[in-house]
Amino acid sequence: MKKIFTLLLMCVCNIHIGFAQASKSDVINFIQTELNTGDHVFKMMTNQKNPRQSAEPLLVDENGKILDSKFNMDQKEDEPILEFKSAGAIKLKIESKDSLFIIRPMENSYCPLIKIDLKSTTVFINDYILKDVKEVSVKNTTNVFESEWNGYQWWSDVSGKSSKVKPKLTIGRIKENNKLYIEILWVENDKKMHYRLLE
Repeated sequence: MKKIFTLLLMCVCNIHIGFAQASKSDVINFIQTELNTGDHVFKMMTNQKNPRQSAEPLLVDENGKILDSKFNMDQKEDEPILEFKSAGAIKLKIESKDSLFIIRPMENSYCPLIKIDLKSTTVFINDYILKDVKEVSVKNTTNVFESEWNGYQWWSDVSGKSSKVKPKLTIGRIKENNKLYIEILWVENDKKMHYRLLE
């Protein structure tokens, strides 16, 4: 009876390890497939508020009276539209050395050095260590990309440190246009930094 129990316990442990390795292998496969080595130019994206413009011009008579007025009562006239737009560019070099993928800035000194260790699937953003990782899978098109996209996000619990910012790294592939998206949240000289990059 004791031998059967031991054998059963070993089987359960092996199944658990198998699931853990499969998850890690998915991350490794994603990084190796989606991060192409070489020099890349990314657009630095930001949410911009633009004034709302009427789709149809107002028709007025010779006295300035509006004819056939069509407008949405629920919509505020001055309510701006949020748009995800480029606000500059940044050059990054992606390198692969042994089990490391390195993303380094070529010109912008404010962009951090990022290392992804494929053996442990740990991310390093400058001095921050991001060990927690989860899959990101967006199945709707009601987002800034207006497209489904998927990827992975790493983060770190910085409890005990003075900073309240939790460093994060998100790497994803946009389904609609096949563009690579990198989002970095970190602290530089006690200042919160947030880059949203689209290739």
